Amino acid sequence: MTPFSTSRRSLCRQLTGAVAAASLPSLASPPDDDANFTFFVVADPQIHLDKWGTAGTEATIHTLNSLPDKDFPLGGKVGNPRAVLVAGDLVDVTDDPRHWETYRRFFDPNGKALLKFPAFECIGNHDLSPASATGFSNVQEAFIARSKSRSGPEKFHYDADGYHYSWDWGPLHLVNLNLFPGNEPRPVYDRPVPWNNPRRSLDFLRDDLRTSVGNSGRPVILMWHYGLRGWGLEKWWQPADLAALRTVLAPYHIALILHGHEHAFAQYTWESYPVFMCPSPQKDRDPKSPDTPRTPKGFLVIRLASGELQLAHHNASGWAETWRQRVLPA
Repeated sequence: MTPFSTSRRSLCRQLTGAVAAASLPSLASPPDDDANFTFFVVADPQIHLDKWGTAGTEATIHTLNSLPDKDFPLGGKVGNPRAVLVAGDLVDVTDDPRHWETYRRFFDPNGKALLKFPAFECIGNHDLSPASATGFSNVQEAFIARSKSRSGPEKFHYDADGYHYSWDWGPLHLVNLNLFPGNEPRPVYDRPVPWNNPRRSLDFLRDDLRTSVGNSGRPVILMWHYGLRGWGLEKWWQPADLAALRTVLAPYHIALILHGHEHAFAQYTWESYPVFMCPSPQKDRDPKSPDTPRTPKGFLVIRLASGELQLAHHNASGWAETWRQRVLPA
């Protein structure tokens, strides 16, 4: 067992609060290596050309592309990201291929799109169709094929369908669980919807953590789509899902949970774990002015710097909330 695995659960509980940037010295931007690196996070691009267009999303992508070497609010400069995580709802509806084709032109697993960095995606509820009850929607199928086309240095661990996956960045272990960590389709407000199918992602998570993390105490970052608060919690989860998730996570050092779904930024805790809801790249349509072009909204910048996990929310006006937490021994 490594030195930092001792009492890792209690350590995680003690460090979940945000620490003001002024309380710690600013860090210069270290070179990208396994101990110091950056990644970005967005959620819910939810492409629908006719309903709201893509002007805001395109503006956000241009900001993402230009952000490296800019000042970072917790010190130093923003590094080149290893990837951009996309926390679900890639398109709004699956029955119009134009939306998926547009998404593909914006985001690519190898960075060969409008976004010049690799996109590591997960599936949200809008990416599903009736076929998802027992199989996959056309978007899910394309997502699986795209995942297998990655050519970066990461070694991915996939489930049997190539759907859920995990990988390592230096000391961090990251897991993508798509819709939410569960094993059975769940109702929506007590209405049966077989397409709301997590495809046994909880089993994948349990087996992956046992195999890839074990008793090492390595920090783990989890990504899925549905939230753990408010209507994101009330509408989509069952109490049994939450109880099972608690049991699976308890032995491990869960450093961060990332999700989307509500198109907004939020910071909160669930079971003492730090949780961040990732904003959408463009503002939702205003019903009072449906013809007004969409404007940019926001994203997250996360970096590991000398054992500290640092996060900053960037909205349409610039840098906003920040957070930092030590996840590795000093």
